[in-house]
Amino acid sequence: MAKKTVPASTAPSHASIPAQVSSAKPKAELPYPIIEFAANNSVLYPMDVLEGTRATLTLPAGATHVLFYMAIEGQEEPTFEPVSVEDGVDVVEIPAQLISYCIGHTVLMRYTATVGGQLRESLTLELQVQHILEDDLLDSRPVFKNSTNEWNTWWLRMHNFSGDEIVEIKAWPMIYPGQRLFVTVAGNQHIAPYRFIWVALGHVVQPGEAHADHIFRFRLSRGWLSRLGDYSAITAHLGVIWDTTVPVFPEPGDPMLENPLPVNAQDFHLRTTSLLEVDPTQELSAPHLRESVELPPGHWQVNPANTVNGGHAIVAYDGMAQDDHVCAYASGPNGVRVPLGCQDVVAGQASLSFDVAPDLFAALFNQTLTLDYSLQFNHYAPQRSPERVVKVLGPQLTTPDIEEVTSGVLDLNTFHGDATALVPIWDYAKEGACCWMWITGVLEDGSAHGFDVLVSEPLTTAWLADGVATAIARDKLRELADCSVMVLHFAASFDGLCERETALEFPSRRFHLVQENVELTAPAVLEAVGSQLTIWNGRFGVTVRVAYERINPNDTITGYWVKPNGARLPLGPEPGNSESGYVDFSIPREAVIRGAGQTIQVSYTVASACKVRESKVLKLTISQPVRLPTPVVPQATPPATQGGLLDLASFAGDASITVEKWWFALVGQRVWLKCTGVKKDDSAYTFYVSNGSILTQDDVNEGLVRKLDRAHLELLKHDSPLVVTCTATTDESQHERDGIVFPVLNLVVRRILICEIERFEDLARGTYSAGGRIQTPLMTITFESGAGLAGIVRYGNNQFYSGNHFVMCQNVGYQVPPQLHRIEFSRALESVRFSWSWKQRPAHVTFYDEDGQVITSANYPDDWQGGFWVEHTTTPGTAIKSMLIHVEDYSFIDNFSMCYRT
Repeated sequence: MAKKTVPASTAPSHASIPAQVSSAKPKAELPYPIIEFAANNSVLYPMDVLEGTRATLTLPAGATHVLFYMAIEGQEEPTFEPVSVEDGVDVVEIPAQLISYCIGHTVLMRYTATVGGQLRESLTLELQVQHILEDDLLDSRPVFKNSTNEWNTWWLRMHNFSGDEIVEIKAWPMIYPGQRLFVTVAGNQHIAPYRFIWVALGHVVQPGEAHADHIFRFRLSRGWLSRLGDYSAITAHLGVIWDTTVPVFPEPGDPMLENPLPVNAQDFHLRTTSLLEVDPTQELSAPHLRESVELPPGHWQVNPANTVNGGHAIVAYDGMAQDDHVCAYASGPNGVRVPLGCQDVVAGQASLSFDVAPDLFAALFNQTLTLDYSLQFNHYAPQRSPERVVKVLGPQLTTPDIEEVTSGVLDLNTFHGDATALVPIWDYAKEGACCWMWITGVLEDGSAHGFDVLVSEPLTTAWLADGVATAIARDKLRELADCSVMVLHFAASFDGLCERETALEFPSRRFHLVQENVELTAPAVLEAVGSQLTIWNGRFGVTVRVAYERINPNDTITGYWVKPNGARLPLGPEPGNSESGYVDFSIPREAVIRGAGQTIQVSYTVASACKVRESKVLKLTISQPVRLPTPVVPQATPPATQGGLLDLASFAGDASITVEKWWFALVGQRVWLKCTGVKKDDSAYTFYVSNGSILTQDDVNEGLVRKLDRAHLELLKHDSPLVVTCTATTDESQHERDGIVFPVLNLVVRRILICEIERFEDLARGTYSAGGRIQTPLMTITFESGAGLAGIVRYGNNQFYSGNHFVMCQNVGYQVPPQLHRIEFSRALESVRFSWSWKQRPAHVTFYDEDGQVITSANYPDDWQGGFWVEHTTTPGTAIKSMLIHVEDYSFIDNFSMCYRT
């Protein structure tokens, strides 16, 4: 009779109930299932069913919808899907894998059947699946690979091997994927509690491991072994969870715990014990400075910016164990080791961290830091680790400055008294460390000159908080040549020695020095450097300062701000100020902006009781604004990037141009938005989106948004440049030439790509000889020369040709002379692609441009009778207008794809 096999499953299953059967729970009235090889149909030894077993069902005549069920008593996992038994079948095969998952459990087996439209159920069989006996597990005993039998005693002598020990286990009977393997080794069994280490903790058997010849190999830490007592015993324990469920571990409180194997695992009780001869020598790793990087490989360096608050020497080595005594050290090129401290390892620690003080790094800038540590355990002598040498880079030092400097110019006209030198506080600065400051320059006769500002000055608490701030005597500055270059220098010590020779010099800073003016020299604009005003510095307005010798309140000072067109902004009058020595006049920002790009005549007159004097004129050149936004076409890709694509296929309707608001915009100024491109006939084309429109308050506040008419874009050539220019005036000029030109936006216009297909389906079939031609809306094929016939035929049907196709050298395997076919395309193409079938002899295709010049020629010498594709895509500026096919044998072309731009 036919048989049904029970599938193994780890997922719950739901058996369907036939519609015509009552859903009421049936009374158990059918006999127990009979299990082959089961003693008294109640006990099953797994080794008896290595090939599986079977269940025999007692079914009434006419029984249908038979289902066979299995489950492990008292467990939800694993689950086994019910088996639907075919009508007329009374035997169910139970595979050995399923039995293996039930080892050590009582399995509940039953079946149901529909008899006469009623659901009937069998009695439930409780089948005990026994554990495998130790005699059948001997070959799976754990083995210490390097142990040797000496006079009937197994010894693991650590001096005889290097690295970790290997524990080997041969696969056990009835091994299947999903079973869980546990291997632990006990040491120091002469002292309670025992020391245990997991060699395999819940290793899940993989399909490639589930066979009789597989050998499991697991590492036993050499570091762990070396901490055991010399001449003590070590024992390997092995357990397997057959049913694949998660492990349930015993309570760890028992000091005499034989082993920590899970209680739901079968303990194989095959003890592998060996005496241990300990080798305490450790294979230690070098310590690691957490803040360092390996660059290049094998070399380490640390950036002092990462160790301002100190560093961390990390000690980690294989076999780190509780009560290990570790001491770390640091040293420099002089070799003197500085202790970093000692620590005892606590249970569970995998690494130790030792603080490396910031002072150690500071003392070793641009030198090497060496780290190492010692390890001591049990009664053995300390062992020293390999060294880790780390290059300490130089620190990032700050740059000194002078508080009164404007745009790199120290102008004595702009401040009174001494200047103030500033040095922002730097990393690793320490109270009491010495610093030096000095200035170098030239005298009026050009000879070198310098003077000290600070000499061996200790850092103060205030300086540590706010940076070094010290006065530079004005009298000393007056010694230097007018309009000369002076250099500010600074140095500081880091090694605890107040010696200039070992101090580190900071980056120096150069300044242009301007001495005080005399008498009625031209006035000064405080925000300018000499006669040059960077307009950005005057965005809030500027101050004109008048200063001359013997200024006094009896003087009446009137200033003048005169534009090139003669427009004059009077300043004052104001009385002189002998206390300050100068008079300031405020110029509003609007006046500064309207003078952009122009030279303003700035002067003053001094009226006294007896005369009126005119000063020299300051020809103040106001720069053009440089903080200018670039126009943006949002529809371009990317929208605000030079060289972006304005693809007409990527958007519908009009485009737009936007310009972010600019800082010098004023209501009433004018703006031009101009686009320059190339038309399809290669002629230049310029059009305005905004032609001198007047800025409104909204434009000033929000920036520009203007429509870019698509009709203009449709006139432009494919892959041609489009330059978008924004020009804005700073004054009331109505002329574009007077405006400020913003950075231009360079785009590339891309027209829509159109691709068309030609398969010759609309042509009548027929062949012709040399001189003949065929024509379609997309191409004309001319048989220019050669013997034989060509034309439209039907021959094959695959991806390369189908329906109508163009035949060449019809029915001739070697055509002499060969045929030449010229194909003229109706449009200049960007690319062309077609298929070629049954070509067995050499051939080539030549592509021509619109001027009849050869673009390229492709040779096809191989036998490609199975079909291939010929295709060519031009480079920008080139188009395919025709091609010439040279062919020597019977073959077909079809499936033309031609792409062009409108």
